[in-house]
Amino acid sequence: MKVLHLCDHYRPIGGAEKLLFDTLETLEKSAGVQNVVVTHNFPENKTSGNRKEYIVPDLDIQPFSWNCLDYILRSIRAKKVLGRIIDEERPDVIHIHNMQNPFVISEAVKKTATVRSVHDPRLYCFNSWRILRKSKETCHYPMGYKCLTEGCLWPDLLMFTFDGRAAVPRYFSYLIHMKVDKLIVESEAMKACVLQNGYREEQIAFLPNFTRTYDFDEVMQRSRDLDRPEENSILFVGRASFEKGIDYLLEAVALLKIPFKLCLVTGGPAMSEVYDRVKKLGLSDRVEIPGIQSYEKTRDYYAMADVVVVPSVWIESFCLVGIEAMANAKPVVAFRTGGIPDWLVDGVTGRLAECRNAADLAEKIEFVLKDKEKAKSLGINGYNRVMEKFSKDIYIPRLINIYDSAVENRKIRNDTR
Repeated sequence: MKVLHLCDHYRPIGGAEKLLFDTLETLEKSAGVQNVVVTHNFPENKTSGNRKEYIVPDLDIQPFSWNCLDYILRSIRAKKVLGRIIDEERPDVIHIHNMQNPFVISEAVKKTATVRSVHDPRLYCFNSWRILRKSKETCHYPMGYKCLTEGCLWPDLLMFTFDGRAAVPRYFSYLIHMKVDKLIVESEAMKACVLQNGYREEQIAFLPNFTRTYDFDEVMQRSRDLDRPEENSILFVGRASFEKGIDYLLEAVALLKIPFKLCLVTGGPAMSEVYDRVKKLGLSDRVEIPGIQSYEKTRDYYAMADVVVVPSVWIESFCLVGIEAMANAKPVVAFRTGGIPDWLVDGVTGRLAECRNAADLAEKIEFVLKDKEKAKSLGINGYNRVMEKFSKDIYIPRLINIYDSAVENRKIRNDTR
């Protein structure tokens, strides 16, 4: 089987991109799939040499500037380039990852069977995260008139801000994805969101994420080697942005009644606010911020941690960090939101706190830190759960079945025309 993968970012900058690289490698090594990658020409995107890779200008939606005509013309050129690549490569199926340009996606949908991984709400949300702009509360409305009345799109349309200018292509993308053969959703929460926004039940393929797994003895030895017994070590891994909830985590740890050390493996648009918040809460001597790290280095931080915290405040589609922590036999404390309860079993692999409740989050963190034996048991339970439900041996055969189903669906549609 030959699969052509479309992605804006071809570098490990987040969970979706890490999943992409792990999927490519595992498809090639375990399933004999021939992968071809087409990506945008961001300076950071580099060919790996591990497979056939095309770096094409103007594939992403970001060039949508004040000059709308220029954006459209460049998108059409990118669409034609992609069409030629598809005609040359003749893939069995096209897997769309975090690609947003609707012109490019429409070309893929027109040419052959398509599968889309739904990692976030951008298919059905004008401001990307389903967080209401005015109140910062979680949005539970489908795409529609509420986008105007709740202030997420108005007065942006009138003022022609970036979100106002991008509204039309984003809505076009929403419509184009109605024609995608299969939409891969990672959690029950994401499935509900997709259905709420008018996508068809028969389009949906349920496939939770997977993560790399390791020999149990190696995991436990790594933790013993890197343990910091004098500390109650708390770890956060993820992007520094509002939806990931670092503000709530900092507020929570400030309430802890026991000594602790918080490590933030993070970077992103809100770093200045993070530093300011740490200083304001008087946490400077108890917070370590090593910045974004490679996955292997992040594994060292997992090994050092007594608990990993996932304080996301949006309808989290899945959160790969959670199962990464569990694969390293660490207990997880998280807000109960989105797809997190799909993998975090409260009281078994960690603890769930009421979303956006810093006091409850602090209580759950303290519960884990105060009982080291219980924490170890939760971590081992998490490791076993990953091995049973979130490993490549489960993920890859199901992904291949989704590809086959998309190909069959397209064949039926073509035969009935």
